[in-house]
Amino acid sequence: MSCNGCRVLRSGCSDECILRPCLEWIKSPQAQANATLFVSKFFGRSDLMSFVAAVPQPQRPVLFQSLLFEACGRTINPVNGAVGLLSTGNWHICRAAVETVLAGDVITPVAWDAGAHKCMETAASEISEVSPESGESDKGPKLLNLFA
Repeated sequence: MSCNGCRVLRSGCSDECILRPCLEWIKSPQAQANATLFVSKFFGRSDLMSFVAAVPQPQRPVLFQSLLFEACGRTINPVNGAVGLLSTGNWHICRAAVETVLAGDVITPVAWDAGAHKCMETAASEISEVSPESGESDKGPKLLNLFA
């Protein structure tokens, strides 16, 4: 019998199925199908299978979970993804998006307020320019010093 991942991807399933162990952490069969479909649409079916096949068997469920969170994060926040949501204290939004996908509903990008853009502008304006030769600011060619 096909696992829920192979069923939704309409591919053959065998005893050596690489998707079946990836989905065991998801309780509902329909949620397993929803997650597989969402991740495969985001990354592409062949890339999903390549990603999963490239890691050892014990790490496959964690990889699939990571791909699901990143796909949800990138859908919500295309620029910064799941890491951006985590670093800005908005991880709850990513978790809610994953729950939405598992339930079979659609997620959409979040409209960020002016405060979020202002924060990015401030961070960019604090970057100093440094000459690669002397390490000091001058009129010659400059590199951005992100650690100043």
